Amino acid sequence: MRTFKGVVANAWSAVVFGVLFTTAAMAQSGGFHNDTQGCAADRPCFNGYRQSGNKVIFNFTGVTGWDFYNVRYAKAGGGENQVENRSGQFTLNNVQPRRIYTLKVQGCRSHTLGRSTCSPWTEQSVTTR
Repeated sequence: MRTFKGVVANAWSAVVFGVLFTTAAMAQSGGFHNDTQGCAADRPCFNGYRQSGNKVIFNFTGVTGWDFYNVRYAKAGGGENQVENRSGQFTLNNVQPRRIYTLKVQGCRSHTLGRSTCSPWTEQSVTTR
């Protein structure tokens, strides 16, 4: 019995190590298409942001192509604005220092004779400097 438990424990350790090693190797080799954040395949993925003066520029993509993105952000005085975006990049202007800004994005596919179908929303928050 003791030997059997040791074999099972060693086999389990090897499986766990193999999964972790394979996941890390895939992320490094592009197996996740350079997605090191592990984003869901059914929605856009934020892949960076930068602050330039009083602007914050968000970048996002999807694993599959979207016809357009819906973007939501907080507006001054409360509530949210929603705009259509086709570039995969969105800039918030006139940001204030040391504030949290959140951008929400969903990817959509257009249909000629019907409503667009859109992914679930995903969001990214940034604290300005």
